[in-house]
Amino acid sequence: MKVLESNRLLLKPLSFNELLYISENMIDNIEPSIELEAISHSVKLAITMKLEKMKSISEDTQKWYTYWLIINKQNQLGVGFIGFKGLLNGNGYSEVGYSISPNYRRQRLMTEALETLIRWAHGFRECRGIIAKVSKTNIGSNKILNNCNFRVNSSTEQENNYILEFEI
Repeated sequence: MKVLESNRLLLKPLSFNELLYISENMIDNIEPSIELEAISHSVKLAITMKLEKMKSISEDTQKWYTYWLIINKQNQLGVGFIGFKGLLNGNGYSEVGYSISPNYRRQRLMTEALETLIRWAHGFRECRGIIAKVSKTNIGSNKILNNCNFRVNSSTEQENNYILEFEI
């Protein structure tokens, strides 16, 4: 799979084995280096769930399941992760999830990473848009989705359900 590029970032799709290295604390086996603060407990849990899903899918659909490593071009360091939670649903949407090192927050890097992944997904004719679920208390994530033109589709007491619909 090819690396995606924006002004300040590269998005590198991680292989099954690279995700396994992260889950087993063997990140020295991954190029480029990943900042340790980017690998939170919740990221490790998400990677464990991704690995379970990826065991039973074909290689050509892995791009919809894997995490893409967010690489800061300036220092060539992995600073976060972004990716879809699986193939498109019956309506043509896939759910996105992401995380970035606390050291790289408030620099619009995640907005840039999400915009890059949106452009990639928009290249698939069958993809009608992207959804996201975010805790209402996660101010940064809600702001990122608003910056990328997502709109709140529904909400509960705890979370907002966002949607970005592609124009056809």
